Amino acid sequence: MKIGNSVKVKKGIISPDYDDLIIGGWQGRIKQIDGNIITFELDSVTLCKLGKDYIADSIEEDAEWNFLSLEIDEVLKVEPRDTEDDVLRKYNEINRRYSVDEEEKRISSILGSDNNYVNDINLKKYLDYLIKNIKLPCVLTGMEDFDWEEPYVIGGWDKEEYEKKKITNPSYTDKFEFIEIINEIVDWKGIYAKVKRQSDEKEFVLPFWDLEVVNNESQNFILISDYSSWMTNYRQ
Repeated sequence: MKIGNSVKVKKGIISPDYDDLIIGGWQGRIKQIDGNIITFELDSVTLCKLGKDYIADSIEEDAEWNFLSLEIDEVLKVEPRDTEDDVLRKYNEINRRYSVDEEEKRISSILGSDNNYVNDINLKKYLDYLIKNIKLPCVLTGMEDFDWEEPYVIGGWDKEEYEKKKITNPSYTDKFEFIEIINEIVDWKGIYAKVKRQSDEKEFVLPFWDLEVVNNESQNFILISDYSSWMTNYRQ
């Protein structure tokens, strides 16, 4: 093997950084060889499949999420399935989504102010922006357990009771079709959405702060992700 070759991770290989992440099938081009360790840049197909948590955790740890280092016997030489221009385009696209600096720029642009803190005025600006820019269809799910679920998920409350309550209450594990935004600021949770659960078509009104878009390739994903980050990080 040499620098520039395309390689694919062998089946069953575990990430050197995450014990529960199987990376078999990941592919990229070799950029460095140091003894029996190769470092390769992930190709555009693999980049498309990276989980948002993997990217976000890597950025938080100041690690390069688009590179991987493994032992030579953990990979196979293969034919490339894209071009280096494809890789650069996909990298730039993902970086724009997850870069803290880029996120701050987008939020500032929406609010049009030097004051980016969460307040009634800025919430109204964000409300107007989301109403104008969210596109249908949009499928949402919970970012983490909803408030009512916390005692069951974290506190160890009765599992059978939890399953019964999920019949009439929305769960963070459900998938919801977005219907419309509630055109008012309801409470400290900010902006709410009317949604319909896919499994039984029950309708609920849920705070966007608790939700995320299932399709991380859609325009809606970054809209809701930025809003949730703003609500979390800019509260006074």
